[in-house]
Amino acid sequence: MALTWGLIIIGIALLLLGGYRWQQAQSFARNSAQVMGEVINHDRTLHVEGRSPIHLPKGGKLSEDEALAMAGLPPGGRFNIESIQYAPVVRYQDQRDGWHEIISPLAVPSPTPAVGESVALVYHLDAPHEASLPGTRGWLIGVPLILGFALCAVGLRLLLRGGGG
Repeated sequence: MALTWGLIIIGIALLLLGGYRWQQAQSFARNSAQVMGEVINHDRTLHVEGRSPIHLPKGGKLSEDEALAMAGLPPGGRFNIESIQYAPVVRYQDQRDGWHEIISPLAVPSPTPAVGESVALVYHLDAPHEASLPGTRGWLIGVPLILGFALCAVGLRLLLRGGGG
């Protein structure tokens, strides 16, 4: 029974988080402007098994040996590399001609979009340094909502079946 209630409680918490993020996104959208920015670099993070993420100098695609060397770890297979993640660094100009940079909160296994590529982003009119890439907001809202709904559904099903031990 504790498992069932645990699933339901965690599910409700995730639904509340998703709802809160959705409300924040709606508020942000009402007081924001969309502009085009340019990818100027990639923030790189090395994930090695058993270690916390290691941030590497900005740049392009790396081989595993290059990433290990930059992290100060000897190459040669002694470390299990889980991934090298790339988050685009985007430079943009606000309506008052101020320049800003943001690092996307979502990192991917390859340096995309490419350096020099134009991307759309949205920034807060009252705080032009607060910006986001439109695709990132969906993940930050959708993932908690979907997981929350799924956990609540499983928990309720177990509760209705009388199980959940």
